Amino acid sequence: MNDRYPLLVAAIVMALILNADRPVPVEAASKAVIQEVTFETVGMSFKGPESVPAGLTLIQIVNKGTDLHHVQLIRLTDGKTAEDFAATVKTAPFNPMGPAAAPAWVKFAGGPNGVIPGESSTAIINLEPGNYVMICFIPDSKGVPHITSGMVKALKVTGTADSKAPEPAAAINITAMDFNFAIDKPIAAGTQTIRFANAGTQPHEVLVVLLPPDKTIKDFAAAFEPGHSGTPPGKPIGGMTGIDKGGHGIFTAKFEPGHYGLICFFMDGTKKAPHFALGMTHEFTVK
Repeated sequence: MNDRYPLLVAAIVMALILNADRPVPVEAASKAVIQEVTFETVGMSFKGPESVPAGLTLIQIVNKGTDLHHVQLIRLTDGKTAEDFAATVKTAPFNPMGPAAAPAWVKFAGGPNGVIPGESSTAIINLEPGNYVMICFIPDSKGVPHITSGMVKALKVTGTADSKAPEPAAAINITAMDFNFAIDKPIAAGTQTIRFANAGTQPHEVLVVLLPPDKTIKDFAAAFEPGHSGTPPGKPIGGMTGIDKGGHGIFTAKFEPGHYGLICFFMDGTKKAPHFALGMTHEFTVK
């Protein structure tokens, strides 16, 4: 998972909205709306716009590829650009699912987490102005992240971050810590709006997986280890990709009755172990 990465970096990003199974406008009394943008995965690439105004933004990924994909947004600080990111990763690769650390100017900003081919997921994030890249870190069957195959796209967020659009009310809160998840109430069947907040000391994600009755979320994780063959036992239905400490975002997911797991694949830089191996998983039943 920690191979050096040759990269393709192109242009991006965002404008549109959210509700239940498909995004629709969300209006405040002021008529302010959450902007929305859709990206498609085709092969090992992202297709979508190149820039978006700053502010509260719903990001949708539509997986038209043949593999599991997600969108990890990375904000580039200190004046860095997508070209700087590409050059740095070539010479000093990092991977949140591998042992290498990210440069200090890389900030994990969230995004819609993984879904299988033919499906979609969404995430609402308050985008700050600046340069971004969007990446897929999910590994292939050999344990090599999709970023290595060119799954990188540049994004420019323009203007100022004074969005007047309100965040949608969340029915459920999931909080990430070092190293576990806390859910404030049971999750019921149906489409749920969930607020994900990172109260830990390092970046965390949440991937939501519908599991077979006889499998655990750790069985699902094991399927992404290098050399493992076969389909992972479970169906990812979205969630939120990595967010830095203190950050938060909102996502929706449609829950059918069944057994579910939450997992964080990020790597602890000190212990050199994935967060799920340090206890960052959670299982629950939806009725």
